[in-house]
Parts: sequence; structure tokens; C-alpha cells
Amino acid sequence: MDQIDRKILMQLQTDSSRSHADLGEIVHLSASQVSRRIARMQNEGLIRKQVAILDEEHLGLMVESYVSITLGSYARDVVSRFQDRVAALDAVLDCCATTGDSDYLLRIVTRDLKDLSRLINEELLGHGDVDNVRSSITLDVIKRTTSLPLG
Repeated sequence: MDQIDRKILMQLQTDSSRSHADLGEIVHLSASQVSRRIARMQNEGLIRKQVAILDEEHLGLMVESYVSITLGSYARDVVSRFQDRVAALDAVLDCCATTGDSDYLLRIVTRDLKDLSRLINEELLGHGDVDNVRSSITLDVIKRTTSLPLG
């Protein structure tokens, strides 16, 4: 990956809907050269996919929370069932295995607190694998980005 690839990636992280011709003007290459570079970076796995980032509030998703989960058992089948169940929940945007006091940290968006309560009580608890749940409600987002530092 060279400096031009980095510039292309930085531009794509800002707005992936730009045409290859527009990107070419920015990085001083032809549209076909930009297209070939993007295809190569996709094939190499640098670019996983290009998506639209939607606005939660405009879609009525008014509650964002971070939920820490501690499992009661670390048996392989218990962990696998939990991970499969969480992966199937649309409201769970991120699920990360973590170090520290909890085993997983989930980022969840729901329409309201009632939906969050239902998700926690029906989808996370009550399956015999979760020992502890702690949730924090987001009051305000100070910074959120999908752009990776390419420095």
C-alpha cells in the first residue's frame, strides 16, 4: 500500500459514494487507475465493504446503550450458544469479547427503554448462560467515527 492508496482510502472513509473520476481528481490519477486500485484493495481485504451510514434518530432508534455481560460458564458450547444468540440480534451493533470485569461489551440501539428492557430480559437473560448484566445508557455522543487512522 502506497501513499496514493492511503489517500484513496481516506477519501472512501469520508464518502464512499464519490465516483472514481472524482477520486481520481483528488489523488491525481485517472478513473480507471483508481478503479483498479480499489479493486486490488478489495481483493487484498483492505476494503471489506462499502455501506451507507444511517441516522439512528431519524429512524426512531432513540436509545443507545452499552451492556457488559459476564457469563456463568466458559464451556465451549455455552460460549458458542451465547455468541450465536447475540449475533442474531439486530439491535446489537457491536459485540466484543473483552478483558477485565466482564466478558463481553455490547453496543445496542433500540427505539426506547422498554425495548431495551425487553431485549435484556428476554434475549440476554433467561437462557442459563449469563451471570451478570450491567448497562449504561448513552446521554450524548461526543465523537463517533468509522474512519480508521491511516497516518
